Order: sequence, then structure tokens, then C-alpha cells
Amino acid sequence: MSDEQQGYVWGYRRVSSVQQSYARQTEDLTAALLKRGVPADDIEDHIFEDKMSGKTMDRPGLTALLRRARRGDIVCVSSLDRLGRTVLGVLQTFEDLEKKGIRVRSLKEGEEFEGITGTLLRNIMLSVAQWEREMIKERAAEGRAARAANGERKPRAKTALTPEKVAAAKTLRAEGKTIAWITSSLGVSRASVYRALESA
Repeated sequence: MSDEQQGYVWGYRRVSSVQQSYARQTEDLTAALLKRGVPADDIEDHIFEDKMSGKTMDRPGLTALLRRARRGDIVCVSSLDRLGRTVLGVLQTFEDLEKKGIRVRSLKEGEEFEGITGTLLRNIMLSVAQWEREMIKERAAEGRAARAANGERKPRAKTALTPEKVAAAKTLRAEGKTIAWITSSLGVSRASVYRALESA
């Protein structure tokens, strides 16, 4: 069965700053959606977007897409790195979509998760993601050791729990997202997420 027969087709585009342009991604996504049968007048309604800086993990566009897409649908991206800031983030987003029965199509040549090549690519990404996890743990441990050596106490993190994030945390949890996924997506601590879920 062809892609055109498999539910709706969506697009997702992301840039990392307000100064950057969606133009190239929009051009690629428009061509891909037209090829898969999306009417020209409906293209913009089928494309979700985020402008995500390096200082935030908020992705309202991707969250909206996850709510809209259904099993059997296809999500097109210009390249897999549009799904996350790190390899770990890309894999988490890909797996979230996959669990809902939603397929991802990268428009970049060679980025395909199906078949033998896809299995190889996923295994490589999993290895890099594991390396990222270990590096994060190592840097955190080094920071704690340095503070201890200087007689410093770990600073208490300031909460970034806005009313919008409280609502988002509750919505994501209701959709079955893990606490770890919510903390990563909203850029807040686990304690903040638990407080949000316990609030009235």
C-alpha cells in the first residue's frame, strides 16, 4: 500500500532562532505533501512549526502535531534533526510517534528507518544517544565534585513552572507521556512536574 493510501500526511518544520527562516524546509515539505496528495490550498494547515532556541525545550508545534496525528498517518520532516536538538531527543520523538502508529518520513537522502539501512541507522543513533546520556552524567558529576571541593552547596534550581507549563504537563501526562519525557519537553525539573500534576 502506498503512502498516499495511509491516512493523513503532515509536515513539521523547526528552526532554532527567530532570525532563521523556514523557507528551505517549507519548500521541501510543500513538494512532499503535494506529491502525497495534499491539496495546495491545505498545505499550511498540514504543516506544524516551532522556533526553539537553545535555552528552551518548549515545542508547542510538535505537541500540537502529536495531538492531531492518528495511527496510520505520516509525518514528513526535511531531516531527522528537526525532531530534536540531540540524537537522544530525536529518538524520543521518533519513538513517541511510532508508539502511536505514526510513521516518520525524512526528506533527506539516506535518512530512513525501514529496512536493513534503517536498522543500521537506528542502532548508530542509539549508540550516540547512550554516549550523550553518559556525557551528561559525567558533566553533572564533575560539577558536583568541583562544588564540593570548593565547599559550595548545590544551588537550588529556580522553578520555571508557569501556568502554561502546568497545563501542558497535565495534558502530556494524560496522553501517557512519561515524567522524563515531560521534564525534557518542558525544560523543568522532575519536582516541578510532580508539583504541576498535584496542583488543583
